[in-house]
Amino acid sequence: MSEQSINNALKALFKDNKVVFWCDDQSKLKEQYEEVEIENVNKIIVQNNEFWVKNQIIKSNDNEKFLLYFLNGAPSLEDNWLLDLQLAHRVFNSDQESMFLQEVGLGYHFKELIRQHITFFESKERRMKLKELLTEDDNDTEIQYKMMAVLFGVDFPTLEAFIQTFANDFNNGNDKYEKSLIRYNLKERFWNDVSRKFNYQSEKPTIYDFLLDVFARNFKPTSKNKSANESRLLIAFWKDAISYQASFQSISNRVSQDLNVSQKLSEVSINDIIDEDIFRDIDRKIIHELIQSLTHESIDLDKLLGILKARENKYWYFEFKDIYLSLEHGAEMIELIRNVKTLNFGSVEEGALNYSKGLYEIDYHYRKFIYHYRQSNQSNLLSNLYEKVNKVYSNDWLLDGGDSWQKTINETKEWSVKSKHSQFNFFDVHVKPVISKGQRLFVIISDALRYENGYELYKELQIEKRYDADLDYMISGLPSYTQLGMAALLPHKHLNIYPKDCTVLVDEMSSMGTAGRTKILETNSGVRSVAIGAEEFYSLKSGLAGRDFIKKYDLIYIYHNQIDDTGDKTTSETKVFDAVKAEIKYLKDLVTLIVNLNGSKILITADHGYIYQNDAIAESDFAESDVKGDVWKENRRFVIGSGLTGGSAVKKFNGTEIGLTSDVDILLPKGINRLRIKGAGSRFVHGGASLQEIVVPMLNVSKKDNKIISNVDVDIIKSTDKITTNILAVTFIQKDLVSDIVLPRIIRAVIKAKDGTLISDTFSFNFDIEEGTERERAIKHRFQLSAAATGKYKGQRVALVIEEPVPKSSKWKTYSEHNYTLNISFMNDFNDF
Repeated sequence: MSEQSINNALKALFKDNKVVFWCDDQSKLKEQYEEVEIENVNKIIVQNNEFWVKNQIIKSNDNEKFLLYFLNGAPSLEDNWLLDLQLAHRVFNSDQESMFLQEVGLGYHFKELIRQHITFFESKERRMKLKELLTEDDNDTEIQYKMMAVLFGVDFPTLEAFIQTFANDFNNGNDKYEKSLIRYNLKERFWNDVSRKFNYQSEKPTIYDFLLDVFARNFKPTSKNKSANESRLLIAFWKDAISYQASFQSISNRVSQDLNVSQKLSEVSINDIIDEDIFRDIDRKIIHELIQSLTHESIDLDKLLGILKARENKYWYFEFKDIYLSLEHGAEMIELIRNVKTLNFGSVEEGALNYSKGLYEIDYHYRKFIYHYRQSNQSNLLSNLYEKVNKVYSNDWLLDGGDSWQKTINETKEWSVKSKHSQFNFFDVHVKPVISKGQRLFVIISDALRYENGYELYKELQIEKRYDADLDYMISGLPSYTQLGMAALLPHKHLNIYPKDCTVLVDEMSSMGTAGRTKILETNSGVRSVAIGAEEFYSLKSGLAGRDFIKKYDLIYIYHNQIDDTGDKTTSETKVFDAVKAEIKYLKDLVTLIVNLNGSKILITADHGYIYQNDAIAESDFAESDVKGDVWKENRRFVIGSGLTGGSAVKKFNGTEIGLTSDVDILLPKGINRLRIKGAGSRFVHGGASLQEIVVPMLNVSKKDNKIISNVDVDIIKSTDKITTNILAVTFIQKDLVSDIVLPRIIRAVIKAKDGTLISDTFSFNFDIEEGTERERAIKHRFQLSAAATGKYKGQRVALVIEEPVPKSSKWKTYSEHNYTLNISFMNDFNDF
């Protein structure tokens, strides 16, 4: 033993002791004793001078310390005149085991434990790590667990943590921990405890054999009625451990093959596995059957949505999220279309109102289906469903519905330009009441933001909780195209179309570009006004430049063109739904910027909507029209000119009938038909009179004031405060229905001991139920408690802790706690008998 190690060991002992006894048998280490130099420590050789030594110690001051060196080892108890001092202080032992004990701060009675695991203690790094974990009242088992914590490199000495690390090592093709358990003589302790806790029996235990057993008993088709008990919690904790998710997934796939899970899944129904989630193949099985059922329309919508909701909090959900959402939106769309009885409304106003009250959801769900279908990158898997959804949407909704709606258009002699919902009256109905009160107003006009797009933006703004938002609708002018729609939203007395280049004139002023629109605003609004592009406005940010800019104006029109710009190009029209998603985010950010600039009143609307079909357009969808006359402008969905005729395939309006003062004619193809225009895109179109094209959103957004927006309250039904079995069944109640001012709440719940230890599996759920009684809003979960509930924490108070996510963060915070007393009988440990 080196002089340095002796010196260090003695220094450690003197930190907490005034007197240290060093009994050196046969004076083997006398040279090392003589080399010891420690500040304020008096070195004394004890040899027939005991009374003098005791006297020196008694008379010493508090800062003096003594190293008593016995040349011939420890005297017998009968001859030890300093026994009282020895019992009150510490003895320094200079053999290797004793040195290790002293270095890590363990008592002499652990010497045999050190000897059993001597190779572990030969590393100073391991000794120091162990020392940090040790506490004063540790027993042999607890020390061995902390040794394994050092071995596995984990923060908490639990079997679950060891197994996760062990499995990760195995998954990476290593056997480091297996060899270390053998080398440090900890293998028997590890596997004995694994066997006891998880009821795992094997003459030659290995980590993978154990994992096969754990996965098998946690999957009904392979459980053979064996109790899952602690293994269920092991799986639950492992799935929740972010650091080990990759190894869990890899091992789950390997076990799935070795247990022939896919074959066993073919023999069971969805109902048998709806709560199972340890294998990817479970989700694949469920998805496959739901696709078949939905494609053949052989499953009730409520049942399908119930299954999807049950899968929402399962482990593999996010990997298959886009597929599940495709199923959800496809099913919702088909159900809505099947429930549509007629579109034969008495007027355009009646049709637009009904569209805004619910029919728009068909187009919303179709868009969301196509978006998630494309995001899933599973075109082969979803091919039959994709064909089904497109066929139902195109034929039963756009085609049949469009033909029915066309009857209303055919009977319309004069367009709805006098209605308060007319886009022509936007300024008088929505803008003037605000600016007349001296309030600054921001008007955001998003090109081609159709009504259902505005609905999604409205829902997104509600979630923010910073804003009051109301959603209404407007009816665009005809043709439903950009130049006329943008002009109609400006203050005006009359509109007309200039024949030469089809410029829309507002009170004889050109409405082209932000410069032209600014001139119109300055002339007609009666307040300080400006028109500006969204990108230019956004570049001002929320600093001094932005504040200085808005101070100059009472009315600011902001224009953005992402959706229409994407859809109008043949090279990008298939990406229009991606553009919608991006536009909704952009508009939210724009609202945030305005509010940060102290803007409080915002209107968001559009110039027109659009029709979009993801499949290539069939020949039958093109109108056979023989257009004659002086054509000024033509598009897939309209023709503008003078003296126009077009036959029975088109509907004709003149300028007076559509609210224009100019001598103009327009032709609109009936239903959803397109005109044959060379080089123009055909999937994304607008300009006609379909509901999708003419109904646009009108959002009124302001900073939140007295209107309180909150998340739904979630409570539990609690009939007792005692837990008497290893299973605690809890019923969660969503207290309110989700609405415009009551938003969903995401929770996760787990049972914790008072020291923070998790003693159950974790339950997660998104409470977003929009209809039904309180009883129908009840969600049940059976928490599996760990063996610690009948051991370490038996008789103690524990808490069911419900948490919710911290907004815009990956962290969670406590939502509520419900206390229980653990009163579980030992008989509950015998589930296998």
